[in-house]
Amino acid sequence: TKNYKQDPTLLLNMAMYFGRSLNEIMERSEETLIPAALKSIFKWLNDNALEIDSLFSASASVKDLKELTKRFDKGDISLDNNIGAHLVSGILKSFLIQLPEPLLTFELYDEFIACADHQDITSKLKETVQKLPQTNKLISGCLFLFLSNLSAHQEASTTNNLAIVFGQILLRPREESLESLLRHTPKISIILKTLIEQYHSIIPANPEEARLIEGCFQKKSANNNNNENENVPLLTPEQQKLKNIKLTVDEAINMVLSRLDEMGNELNSTTSLEETIEIAKRVRTAKRILFQNQKSVV
Repeated sequence: TKNYKQDPTLLLNMAMYFGRSLNEIMERSEETLIPAALKSIFKWLNDNALEIDSLFSASASVKDLKELTKRFDKGDISLDNNIGAHLVSGILKSFLIQLPEPLLTFELYDEFIACADHQDITSKLKETVQKLPQTNKLISGCLFLFLSNLSAHQEASTTNNLAIVFGQILLRPREESLESLLRHTPKISIILKTLIEQYHSIIPANPEEARLIEGCFQKKSANNNNNENENVPLLTPEQQKLKNIKLTVDEAINMVLSRLDEMGNELNSTTSLEETIEIAKRVRTAKRILFQNQKSVV
């Protein structure tokens, strides 16, 4: 009898997710359209990690990543709230990296690269994305919808950083060369950045696809017989964008109010003239920035 050291494919054959093709994963009867493991990951990240800095550029422990990978490959895809965000983002990257074929496929690589030079890159990308196999397209939709949500909660540079991190993971030629790497890397970043920023305009081909993708992020009722959430209308792209902006602004206002409270406490507790002057300068600077367009403010 062969052991795993003699034939590593035996170990691969036991794996449910990592290192397997999407076709192999979706052949299992319990999988429908989007792999259950990815639904679990996307849902957890969207619920718990939108405010985490460097979510995909910082690394989790190699040991923890291996243990979580083994657990997923045995069919346990549950994720509790105590698990580290960088570990969950790491397992997502690991899954995508280990796919035998990149998510955006070898076949469409040249077409995607050509999109970067097209005058209407959004329309050309939409045309190309629709050529992806259904599971690839739906997973891409979940990924870029999440990255879009993440960017809305982070600094302006986040989209560029995400495009760099995921570029070579999602788009690579069948045969890589130094020339293709140097020539195509800037174009890949442009493509990924556009897919993140223009998700709603590019990926869902119809309302049903949008519903399937957004379903990965919606909370399930604790009572299986309770269908009240089924009647909640989905937000349009404009409404979702408005909601994300409002959430971001609301969080920023709370941060400003909290910092002003801290400065007020500092002012009340200090007995130093120099510290009082310094606090006054900071308050005046904040006032000038916050009310620079309101001339009536004294």
